[in-house]
Amino acid sequence: MFVIKSDFMGSFKLGDNINHSLRVLALLYKQQSNGTPEQQSLLCKPIIILIASICEALLYDFHLRLQTYTSEGVKNIAQEVMDYVGSKKIDEFAKYIASAKKHDLFEASDTNFYEALDSIRKLRNRIHIQNAKNHFEPDDRNAFTLKRQTTSEKVLEKVMKTMATKYSRDRDRYGCVADFRIPWNEHFNSQ
Repeated sequence: MFVIKSDFMGSFKLGDNINHSLRVLALLYKQQSNGTPEQQSLLCKPIIILIASICEALLYDFHLRLQTYTSEGVKNIAQEVMDYVGSKKIDEFAKYIASAKKHDLFEASDTNFYEALDSIRKLRNRIHIQNAKNHFEPDDRNAFTLKRQTTSEKVLEKVMKTMATKYSRDRDRYGCVADFRIPWNEHFNSQ
């Protein structure tokens, strides 16, 4: 477990809800670590879906800041990017990802980060058991794996750490959300 500062959040209530979801994840991880291999595998689906949902919430919050926090601004974002995002109706996970990729908000254009983010978006949509879009393997047990869980963890960790280091707000004025306690072992160097 490790902690990431939360002072990049615009919506304090959304930050509280993210913290609630992280507590749910902590419980799922505890159950997963104590489970049999089959039980560990079974918990991959709810874990991945929650991680992806948190990623979407963070991208939503960030785009909301870009669109509406015009007097405060957003540190390290060019005005033309704020103007562009402010002029668009961006309200779906896929659109948040496309916007982030277009403006390389996570400084990852030379990696597969945005593809991995889109991949967990598609996995999150597999909450619909019928899998009408045929994303990934037909069987949930083959689509939701420990390997994809690890990829999801890395994506969320990158999103949060980038937000905390590059897009933070004045902690004295806006540090109203409890810091985020991440319930897995850190994949990347500390912030």
